[in-house]
Amino acid sequence: MYYFPGERWYAIRVKYRHEKITEKTLSSKNFSPLYLTYQEKSKRKDRKLILTKAFFPGYMFIKAALDAHSHVEILKSIGVVELLHNSQGPLPISEEQIENVARLRDYKGKIVSFTEFAKGMLVKIIQGPLAGLIGRIDDIRRDLIQIGIDSVPGTVCIQVSSSQIEPLKSDHTLADLIK
Repeated sequence: MYYFPGERWYAIRVKYRHEKITEKTLSSKNFSPLYLTYQEKSKRKDRKLILTKAFFPGYMFIKAALDAHSHVEILKSIGVVELLHNSQGPLPISEEQIENVARLRDYKGKIVSFTEFAKGMLVKIIQGPLAGLIGRIDDIRRDLIQIGIDSVPGTVCIQVSSSQIEPLKSDHTLADLIK
């Protein structure tokens, strides 16, 4: 396995909803994790909660001088599934990309997360007059999502806001979105 010399940024895949405990564990081991969150109103009509959500659910970044020992220490941390890698070893992320990501800390505005939805994903409409309909995402443009609804004699496409739908299957990964 090849390790790049010096401190570099790497992406880590973590267990679902383990990001905070993973961040604390890595910090206690003197690593420098980067876990970004934002505030969002709850989508449920019966609640007026402000939720803290991850920009990259299931992923975080870490700055480390990797060698075999530190690699194992990271993998042994609570919630860590893997460091993103190829056949040669862990893949570093450029400093410029991390700087762009770190700028999100100061962003105050509406967030449309495309890690939640991907083309081909099966979704259910949860708000509005079409609540309960199930369809497949055909296209995503800003906050509007085009959904194909199977009907007789063919398929009808409608556009809804991302706040009006929820995924039915979570079989899409970050790799699906990068294609």
